[in-house]
Parts: sequence; C-alpha cells; structure tokens
Amino acid sequence: MKTVLKMENITKEFVEPRKNILALNKINFELNEGQCIGLLGPSGSGKTTLLQIAALLDNPTAGEITINNQMCSSINEEKRNLLRKKNIGFIYQNFFLLDSFSALENIIIPQLINGSSYSLAKKRSVSLLSSLGLLKRMHNRPKELSGGEKQRVAILRAISNMPKIVLADEPTGNLDKQNSENVIKIIKKLVKEFNISFVIATHNLSMVKNFDKIVKLSEGKIV
Repeated sequence: MKTVLKMENITKEFVEPRKNILALNKINFELNEGQCIGLLGPSGSGKTTLLQIAALLDNPTAGEITINNQMCSSINEEKRNLLRKKNIGFIYQNFFLLDSFSALENIIIPQLINGSSYSLAKKRSVSLLSSLGLLKRMHNRPKELSGGEKQRVAILRAISNMPKIVLADEPTGNLDKQNSENVIKIIKKLVKEFNISFVIATHNLSMVKNFDKIVKLSEGKIV
C-alpha cells in the first residue's frame, strides 16, 4: 500500500517570552492511500498544530515531512505551495466558506485557482453537489445554508481538486449528533469512491471508532 504522507520525528516548539512551548515532540506518523485515520486528543494536545504542519501551512522546528515521495525540507516555498495545492485539501471546523459566493461558486473557485477551466470546474462541482444531495441548494449563499449543509459544501470544496490527502480539523465540532454522524458517513463514502486519504482530528472517540486507525495524541506526543 502506497504511503502518501509520512512524518518523521516532527517536533514543533513555539518561542515565548517567558517559556518556550513544546507543542509536538518527535511525532512519527504515516498515512496510506485510501486510508481514514482518526487523530484523537483533547483540546491543547497538538492536533491542530500537527495538521497545520502536515498541510505545509507551518514548518516544524525539527523533523521531516514526505508527501507523495517528495521530501519537503529540501524544497523552496514556491514548490511547497505547488505540492500543497496538488496533493492536500483542508476542512475547517468553522467552514470558512466565502460568504459572498454561492455553494457552487465556493467549490468552483479552488479549481480555478488550481488552473482548471471554468466549464470543467462547474461540471465537476455540480456532480459533487449532486453526490451529496445539494443540487437544490447550489445557488444559495452560506448564510442561507444549515450547519450540516455548510459542512458538506466545505468537504466538497476540500476534495474539488481531487487531492491525495484531506486533513480535517474538528469537522463535526459545530454540528449536532445527527449531522456529525452524517459528515463521518460522507467522509467514508468519499474515501471509498475517490480513494482519498483522510486524517480527521477530533476529541470525540465515537466519531472515529470505525476508522482504519486511531492515533491518540496527548501533550504533543503520540500515546
């Protein structure tokens, strides 16, 4: 099975005036193609920091990240950005949809940024919305959508460029139990349908109990 994300001895230390904070301490982690991993830990355990580094949105203090066989420590910022755009999607707890644009446009825009034509981006976006039962809502703006609908749009936006990896930071944190369960079902469906690898950070064991693997994080360490 192909490894799409590998983190070796990842350490992250934040420099503070009074005392440095060790957010991650020698993390070793692998994600395989088509695998769904739950990253479980309480608030402050380092989950968000780990995802930010895995997404190439932040740099580790020490350690090596390899994405699709590309070691990231040896490449410049421009190549890192290209590697992220091609391989990684990110889902946020608070959705971060663009309020001035419709659900359809929110999914189209990342594809345009990635170099897709408008016609192809629209066709793919409509197909994705249809797959999650959102066709009737595609012209609605985020303020007109429910929490569950917003999260579905955010998930579709994250996979719109068909990345190898999707990283989700507490994607059910602002949803009720039913919508949370629906989001997890959707993620598992997308893993199976598109062979995308997911890492879902959460503090809720019940959300990830049936995933391929659960990685527990506590005080910046895997336990």
